[in-house]
Amino acid sequence: MTKQGIVAKVGSFELEWVTVPKGATGLARVRARKVGEKDWGALQDVRWKKDADGIWVEFEDQVRGYDLDGTRGESGGLEFTIAERGSNAIWTGVQHLRAGEETTASESGGKKKAMRVRAQMPGKIVRVLVKAGQAVSKDQPLLVMEAMKMENEIRAASAGTIKEVKVQENQAVESGADLLLLE
Repeated sequence: MTKQGIVAKVGSFELEWVTVPKGATGLARVRARKVGEKDWGALQDVRWKKDADGIWVEFEDQVRGYDLDGTRGESGGLEFTIAERGSNAIWTGVQHLRAGEETTASESGGKKKAMRVRAQMPGKIVRVLVKAGQAVSKDQPLLVMEAMKMENEIRAASAGTIKEVKVQENQAVESGADLLLLE
């Protein structure tokens, strides 16, 4: 690990930003490994561009967008919820650590936070299938949204409880709009 590297755990991977991303756009070097593995993968150059809700990252073979929501965790550090644009992939409790830093709170010991489910594109809410307080299972349909003349089911990325429904039927929503909160 380099002196200026920042490590983030995202899903089953750890990412090390060897050169630290700064500014609204730029180029950085990053490498990855599966959690628990000893050796890091090869270095990759990645480009990024921030927007109002998150970041677009251009890897050597693909471009991906991520919505970011940062809050102060119980340990006092920043924790992020990351939602991959165009998919149901969501990671919560992501922490970025500078070289030599370690987390002070256990992964299971913290208070559970609500995860925001957002619209991936502009559209209209056709049906809301859940209510606040309702328990849901992973992949359960939460609502139906019409976008680009197609109806799309928005499904739960994980099991939990609906904390708040932020939309109603026949409501138009913009890309990135909060649809509901899931605990």
